Amino acid sequence: MSELFWSVDSLVIKGNVLFGFGWIFHASQEIVTLRFSITTDTGHDPEYIYADWGKSREDVEKLHPHPRASNSGYVVFGALSQVTPCHQVNLECTLENGNTIELCVPSSRIIRFTEGTTKNDRQLVLRQISTLALRGIQLIHSGKFISLFEKIKRYLSGRPKSVFQQPDELVNLLQQHKNNGLSLILDHDLGGGANQYRDRLVDSLIADDQGVIILTYHVTTLSYMVILRSKKLHQRFAIPNVFFLLEACLHLHINNIIYNTAVSFVKPQEIPQLLIQLKVLNHARLSILVHDFYLVCPSHFLLNYHGKYCHIPDSRICNQCLPKNRYGFATLFTEKDIAKWRAIWGSVLTIADEIVTFSNSTAKLLVKAYPQIESSQIVVRPHQVEYLPETTIPIGQTASLRIGVVGQIGFHKGAAFIQQLSKEIMRRGMNIAIVVIGSIELSCESSIVRQTGPYQHDQLPELIHSSGTNIMLFPSIWPETFSYVVQELMHMNLPVASFNFGAPAERIAAYSKGLILTTMDAAKVLDELIIFHHKIYLAHND
Repeated sequence: MSELFWSVDSLVIKGNVLFGFGWIFHASQEIVTLRFSITTDTGHDPEYIYADWGKSREDVEKLHPHPRASNSGYVVFGALSQVTPCHQVNLECTLENGNTIELCVPSSRIIRFTEGTTKNDRQLVLRQISTLALRGIQLIHSGKFISLFEKIKRYLSGRPKSVFQQPDELVNLLQQHKNNGLSLILDHDLGGGANQYRDRLVDSLIADDQGVIILTYHVTTLSYMVILRSKKLHQRFAIPNVFFLLEACLHLHINNIIYNTAVSFVKPQEIPQLLIQLKVLNHARLSILVHDFYLVCPSHFLLNYHGKYCHIPDSRICNQCLPKNRYGFATLFTEKDIAKWRAIWGSVLTIADEIVTFSNSTAKLLVKAYPQIESSQIVVRPHQVEYLPETTIPIGQTASLRIGVVGQIGFHKGAAFIQQLSKEIMRRGMNIAIVVIGSIELSCESSIVRQTGPYQHDQLPELIHSSGTNIMLFPSIWPETFSYVVQELMHMNLPVASFNFGAPAERIAAYSKGLILTTMDAAKVLDELIIFHHKIYLAHND
């Protein structure tokens, strides 16, 4: 126990939903699972929600100079099966030696309140600001101002600045700003590629003098939010629920409804009903954009309760998996019934004017889950990448294999696989290195894995060149719907390898310097990468 260092910085429970963050590491053991155990007053068995851990925490590293401290951060977000008073909250940590340590979360670290109270929303924001301020002092002392800025921006800058109490307030504000049409976009507010796509879409709509309502869910304050955009308007407001917006739309005319993704929305079963009612009310055009597989399963990366890609199995297997799948977003659908999930989302797909996928692979997987979809509804429209410069990266050394991995590599992006791969390289004692152009959310052996840290997009070519990498690996463990990273690496004429699923494999299979890996076993993948490296650089010298 004395070797375990941990903290719950903040844990918020609102209704049946909880969100929190903190840090944990063990001095001599890797952490293999981390979950919150919640005991309610009903007398039933505890419920569990797994945390996403391995996040960068420079402040912890400053306080505890230990190799595992730098990636000790975690985030937890999920829902209990019903709204019941929580009697006890514990943090359970399972180590690589099989031991599980149970830690009692102090009540002083937990904020409990009911839904729909703006006073409590303000309390939550003040608590989070206080927590971040304490962390910020550590970062300022260590000279890491950029890291501090990014953390504050991520947690707080996107929060709603005010609250709509009545639907009329929303209507009146929009009517003050005359536009040539009004579009509604439903989207998460978590960052990443889907939000970047949405931002470009909003810019194009505003350029056409249209107004835009973005309906989203702000996870850190556990509140629904609307973002109102036009040429003269850019404001964020909290709203009590999604049907508040429906009532407002009785007095507005929406031309276009665009579903970007509903990932992170609590009570996700309400979203299909909302989309259908809005379409009927406004006679609007409904476009469904498939950035992930939330339409297919509450586990939007199609990862089962073992954390493995499921390939969309028989529904009987899904119904065995869902009650056991305690990974964050999957818990938000509390009914755990795949037939009901696909019935409610299938009703939206049936009435959609178009369903846009960004690869043939995604379209095939969608039709596998929903064979009733009309082929005429689906439009395969790969993302445009004209912004990419005509760049060929010169490869420096080629004698030894140096594997490059690009991006913020979390669990679904293959962090655990990279960790396994590094252990296999170390076990063999080979002169092979892995360079992450970005960051990885797990502790890895520093003699094998090096990280550049966050970077600006225009720095990518130079970072790849200076890293000395010569084989690029895309280790994502889910069937990505596009992947800008893979497109960029191919555009730079670099050798690229990926697992055999999703849009990346679809494109790499037709790429002259591509390798489709035949396995996800780290030892066998290393063998394939060694052969690939030899083929690309050394075969002509044999």
